[in-house]
Amino acid sequence: MGNVINKTFSILEQIVISSPAPMLPAQLAEKLNLNRATCSRLLKQLLDMGYILKVSRQQGYVPGPKLLTMNNIARFQQDFLNQAVPVIDRCAEELQTSVLTAQLYHGKRYVLYHKNCNRELDIRITQPCYDDIFETATGLLLIANCSEEERLSCFRREKKAGGAFLSGFGNEKTLNGNLDKVKEAGFLVCEKEFQWIYAYPVLRDDVFFAALGASITKEQYTAAYHKRVCKTVKAAAEEISRKLTPKYTIG
Repeated sequence: MGNVINKTFSILEQIVISSPAPMLPAQLAEKLNLNRATCSRLLKQLLDMGYILKVSRQQGYVPGPKLLTMNNIARFQQDFLNQAVPVIDRCAEELQTSVLTAQLYHGKRYVLYHKNCNRELDIRITQPCYDDIFETATGLLLIANCSEEERLSCFRREKKAGGAFLSGFGNEKTLNGNLDKVKEAGFLVCEKEFQWIYAYPVLRDDVFFAALGASITKEQYTAAYHKRVCKTVKAAAEEISRKLTPKYTIG
């Protein structure tokens, strides 16, 4: 596995993913295919720097205080989240389902906020980022708003990794044409295994900025409820977009 930086961050990410359950050095070494001595050395460095805490020798390591303080300082996309979170909460509660917002960075889907009000949907954000661009509604809407080169690069990477693809997006020859249709439509709604999934665009200054997505179970589906979900999620995306657009006045 790559260089020291890759190894260190892989260890840190795995500890965060497993939280609140602690992870032992042996578990980390096996999970990440690392030499045990190397793993122990990197764990000590992370411990000394405050990124992780040692629960006990028998239990292992958990995330440390520096992760929390760094997150509080960074406040990533805080202006966006300040506007989006109340709208997403209201949307999820009104529909009694799962609603989230996501952005795309370097070919990976990052869920910036998620609210789930449906106990039947086991949707939990347990990863720092996701390689599921072509099997999620928000992922497809995000990649549809990228260049053809970035689309193909992500597609080939996912094919090589054995990733999953929604119907219509697993063929390189037709990929760009189908993604162009998604971009032109401005939204994506489709059936997926045990769910219906929805994605609508959030704009900032009339430019695509993020995807707002929702999921419902097939058991929930009725024509009337489906129509209501589309209308409500679309309205939520438009409300967030309006809040992100500065209002100019002439003095």
